[in-house]
Amino acid sequence: MTTSTQTSVIKTRPYNRGRRSQNLYNVVVNAEDGNYQEFEIEASSFAEAESKANDIAHETMTDITYVEIYKIA
Repeated sequence: MTTSTQTSVIKTRPYNRGRRSQNLYNVVVNAEDGNYQEFEIEASSFAEAESKANDIAHETMTDITYVEIYKIA
């Protein structure tokens, strides 16, 4: 099964050069019935976050409409 994915970056703090990014992502799995589930994951890139999000989506055993991935910057 193929899952549609939407990605975005959410900037929550001012940029600080001395601070390393935590690489946190907020994942929202949207189901056909309008329900959704949110998860917070850690990944090194959007590609890894998408892979983890797809794994989570398939584990929820719902009829997935699409998955949203937001990087918390």
